Amino acid sequence: MPASPVKAALQDSMPIVTAYFPIAMTFGVLSVAGGIVWWMTILISACVYAGGAQFMLVGLVLANSSPVSTVVTVLLVNLRHFLYGTTLGPAFQKWTEKHKWIAAFGLTDEVFAVTSSRLQEKAPTPLYQFVFVFACYGSWVAGTIAGVGIGSAVPTAISQVLGFALPALFLALLFLGERSAAHLIAALSGALLAIAATLLHMGSAGIVIGAVAGATLGLLAREYSGKLRQKVE
Repeated sequence: MPASPVKAALQDSMPIVTAYFPIAMTFGVLSVAGGIVWWMTILISACVYAGGAQFMLVGLVLANSSPVSTVVTVLLVNLRHFLYGTTLGPAFQKWTEKHKWIAAFGLTDEVFAVTSSRLQEKAPTPLYQFVFVFACYGSWVAGTIAGVGIGSAVPTAISQVLGFALPALFLALLFLGERSAAHLIAALSGALLAIAATLLHMGSAGIVIGAVAGATLGLLAREYSGKLRQKVE
């Protein structure tokens, strides 16, 4: 008997919920330890909800960066979500605009990785997607609140080490998804270009360059392999 949408969503969200809590706690600890007031720290998680971008935002604020450069940098880092939205868009065509906006708010890297893998089976229903994304969101906000509460008691060195859990989580979910040649080309080329751009001191633009170029090369590789398969058949 197939699981209900709510049960399936909660099951799919458990790995992310479990990982988000300590990562968000780390963010809360770092933010408060850096001098940002507790309520602003919680507000950042509740409104921005952008994982790595939040850590970058706190770092820029504590480094006394200008408001304009801070906003532009965070927007550039989060520009990859535009690609996520265009990738998932066709699966949500029949949804109402209200439902699309609600789902878009909860579209993090990890949510995208799980959702895109589930699309290989069938398109998610609004009920499934809402339960899934807000379970993850609730864990992130709850973890931030917990981090704010214990911020003064945790050494900064320990919290900085825990911050690596965020990219580690995304990599784990990425490898659990589809592993075709096109996906491998997209991942490797995107990563290499992002690293190269960073070494050239291009800042957060490297993430955008890697994401756009990787996705483009992956798409071209998939189309080429599809045409090659048609000729063989």
